[in-house]
Amino acid sequence: MVRTVEADSQARAARLEQALAALRERFGERVVYRLRENQPLPNAPSLSTGSLGLDLASGIGGVPRGRIAEIHGPPTSGKGTLASHVLADAQRRGGFAALIDASHAADFGQLQRCGVDLEDLLLVAPQSAREALDIACLLAASHGLDALVVSAVNGLVLHPYGDPAAFAAGLRRLVVELADSPTAVVFLVDVSPAWRSGGGNSARALAYAASLRIACTPLGLVIHASGEVLGLRLRAEVVKNKLAPPNRSAEIAILRDRGVHVAAELLDLGIANGLVQNDPGGLGYQLGDRWLGRGREPAVRALDADASLLSALREALLLHQPQTPHTSPHS
Repeated sequence: MVRTVEADSQARAARLEQALAALRERFGERVVYRLRENQPLPNAPSLSTGSLGLDLASGIGGVPRGRIAEIHGPPTSGKGTLASHVLADAQRRGGFAALIDASHAADFGQLQRCGVDLEDLLLVAPQSAREALDIACLLAASHGLDALVVSAVNGLVLHPYGDPAAFAAGLRRLVVELADSPTAVVFLVDVSPAWRSGGGNSARALAYAASLRIACTPLGLVIHASGEVLGLRLRAEVVKNKLAPPNRSAEIAILRDRGVHVAAELLDLGIANGLVQNDPGGLGYQLGDRWLGRGREPAVRALDADASLLSALREALLLHQPQTPHTSPHS
């Protein structure tokens, strides 16, 4: 059994190398970057967004493999952070991750803060929508890639030489290539006045091709007691879902220094699910027989400081959820 898994990993890595060689020959030597190899292990039907609340709202544990997901919202609404967590989760699982930087403005600092290993990240720098979709199709067809993020679609279809027809045709090819593929593809869309006025056909094509669509809405800033702005609060709503019931949402805090604030989210989920108790006598928050602190902020700090306690709360929340069977990637 061990030999079979090892042989499969080697075969997938070899297929990805063939795809990369074809990309370099077709689009130029510097179109894709990688500094060292990894072993892809597609052992889950989805990849995490970094937010347990959103993963649960999706009904399948995050963004699906073998399908297209779209995350849209106004600029600086947290889309890029969620996508960065998807790339990081693929790498943590031992897989390959790639970023198609359509806007040529990748935030490498943000990627690192969300846990992405830049040395293992494939970076693609396309010059057109046709080129970006051709590359995406070749990578998906290799069956060697675990996560692919396209950031942002606006840079492709609102470009002076943008071709909505080529974009729609490329999406149709990508859907076909993703059949039985382990790749989770995430398109990011900045919903701006320019997008509303000029992205019509492309927006409709992407909305149709996506199996999962997530709308991000900023709710306000996360502000320290000193007045320093620490991050952003947002609502992420699943507005389309072919794999589970839609119209579920999660409220997420995103911090500039780490991405999704996991401890704060898990505390709120724990309270909502009755796993964390707030003693009415004023003793504070308690998880089982463990006292967390008097007040929300001390409780969050206690979880931040204890990885094992945070992990225990996460596992308890997962066990607390109703068990629903996962839909197969192409049912």
